[in-house]
Amino acid sequence: MKLANRLSALAIALPLFVGCASGDSGPTGPGGGEVVVVWALNSIGQTIRTFEIGEGISPLGLAVELGGLFDGVSMDVAFPLAVTSESSFGGDRAIVADLESGGKTPVAFLEPQGDPVNPSKPFVLPGMSEAIVGGRGTNSIYRFSLDSPGTSAIVLARDAGEFVEKVVVTNGRVFAIDSNIDDAGGTFEPLGESRVAVFDLEGGAVDDFPLPGRQATDAVLSGGKLVVLNAGTLTPTFEPEGNGTLAVVDPVPPFQVSGPFPLGGNGVSLEAGADGRVYVTVTNDFAGPIRTLSFDVGANGFVRGPDDPIRTRDDAGADISCWVATSLADGRLLCATFRTEQAGTIYLLNADGSFISSTAGGFGTSDLEIAVAAGTQ
Repeated sequence: MKLANRLSALAIALPLFVGCASGDSGPTGPGGGEVVVVWALNSIGQTIRTFEIGEGISPLGLAVELGGLFDGVSMDVAFPLAVTSESSFGGDRAIVADLESGGKTPVAFLEPQGDPVNPSKPFVLPGMSEAIVGGRGTNSIYRFSLDSPGTSAIVLARDAGEFVEKVVVTNGRVFAIDSNIDDAGGTFEPLGESRVAVFDLEGGAVDDFPLPGRQATDAVLSGGKLVVLNAGTLTPTFEPEGNGTLAVVDPVPPFQVSGPFPLGGNGVSLEAGADGRVYVTVTNDFAGPIRTLSFDVGANGFVRGPDDPIRTRDDAGADISCWVATSLADGRLLCATFRTEQAGTIYLLNADGSFISSTAGGFGTSDLEIAVAAGTQ
């Protein structure tokens, strides 16, 4: 079967697999070896690579070469397209990548006097061929078409925050996650707690409220709620201060906030697992070990928390540090290490963190996305 047809069939079939999963942590899962597709964004390697997961994990097809000065750390996938972005240092643009052909198309931001936009983490609008992204430099929200990615992004809303790290659309509202740091003064120091600005789909302001935590860096949807990673602050010598938290926002007015849920360190990455849990990686020293925690929105608490992290292990039983971690619907874990001097590794693990399989990943793997059909997010 041609790669494009194979990926298309797998992307359509996956929601059925998710719906019938039972939480079995065995290496073949509940259905006896279903195959799932996952994409890895390699920030330093400047590629998007495809892998297939059955009883093990292995590469599938060729990598999409992002090239140039690409420095993005996050993507969103609506197969056959992936959306990512480059900061103002890398090119100040969004990129729509075709996962079938390997082609890519830039999306420009047309700002007066060429003001740096510094686009943040992109989000594909559910059920629509559009993506949305925050402009950290312009304090704005932009949207653009995936069907015609050669067109420029248009402004949806201004005054969305001081440093908008992620924009999420749910419940007919646009939620801008604001890290609330001082980029205008060049200090990048926190100006206070993280914040959320809420808009309607036309860009009209709805609400604005603080979050319990500082320096929000990401947010995901899980269990009908918005889970925000407040990564925490750094010392003047860039050492983690260990004050990272999670906060949970109900996207239905009056937008009640739960938390803070302390991480016992600084947050590194946040992913919504296909098993319904949220996975966050945490460190107290970026040169040292990284721990993997899991959080259950329904229970409003950690399943594996700061005092009982998941012990992720390689084939020799040695502990491994997952820069980014997530899960399949059957509870098996995906873990990617972040390496700069050589390609990192992507591990397939049991739910308890024990080893199943591994494969070479890429340089600086910073995001993992499991295949879903377009419009089903």
